[in-house]
Amino acid sequence: MTSPVTFPVQDLDARIVEELRLDGRIGRNELAAKLGVSRPTVSKRLNALLESGRVNVVGIVHPSTIGLDALGHVSIAVDRPVRQVAARIAELHDVPYVSLTSGRYPLIVEIRTVGAARLASSLERIRGIDGVRETNTLTYTDLIVDIGRPDKVPVTHLDSLDVRLLGVLQDDGRASYTELAEATGTSPGTARMRVRRLIDDGVLRIGALTGGQHQTEVAVGFGIRASGRISDLAAVIEDFPGVNFLASTIGRFDLLGTVHATRLEDVVSSLDTVRALRSVLELESWVHFRTVKERYNNVPVLSTIQEESP
Repeated sequence: MTSPVTFPVQDLDARIVEELRLDGRIGRNELAAKLGVSRPTVSKRLNALLESGRVNVVGIVHPSTIGLDALGHVSIAVDRPVRQVAARIAELHDVPYVSLTSGRYPLIVEIRTVGAARLASSLERIRGIDGVRETNTLTYTDLIVDIGRPDKVPVTHLDSLDVRLLGVLQDDGRASYTELAEATGTSPGTARMRVRRLIDDGVLRIGALTGGQHQTEVAVGFGIRASGRISDLAAVIEDFPGVNFLASTIGRFDLLGTVHATRLEDVVSSLDTVRALRSVLELESWVHFRTVKERYNNVPVLSTIQEESP
């Protein structure tokens, strides 16, 4: 009988996180088998990661699928300690993402909401926070690659039970089918069938978010000014290794993205490859030092979906 492989705790945690990013609902037995360690060891480390808040396993849905059609990226200059300002902004419901960054703007946030009026209102609230000196906003025209790469589907593809399930899974991607059934008023069997369908159809991606605590990864944002058809350039960049976010925008950039890698050298190589593309006129980049907030738990009550008995 082969003995389980022994890893240093930090290395084992990193490997668990990587598996959770690929499949946030992976079972403990399967996880132990993939990593070559015992189930009790995997359970102990997995519980420690989840309970510490270092890792959150959540469901990610493309914003257009759930009626969020007004998206913005806001770079912020401050005249107060940046962590204090970031904490205030992170309290806003329409802001799912807040990051401390390098460069001219030490703080970057994302807004996801319904309609241009609410987007403008969210920007006003951000500008009104003490310590916010300047904002520079990009409006998304198309979210090409979202975190986790969920697919865009028409809102009418979902019914009220789907929406309720998505709402629970956005908070806890590892909720059991019994918990999902109790929270949404259905049976465990129906909950299982619906969740599997949502995952298989690409509507829902369940994976790990690390809240800036995963020390084995570098995240670098980039903005591009380009010539020619932006959609053609985006089609090339979206398939580059490590690109886990890409949007076409209106503002100082035509494309906005984020690239992740385990080594800074790999990020530099990726950005050099992007710069070499003929239609790229200018590329600006910034390092994400720490993620203050990354919680995409904003499934709204969709006016286009009629409440009905499951």
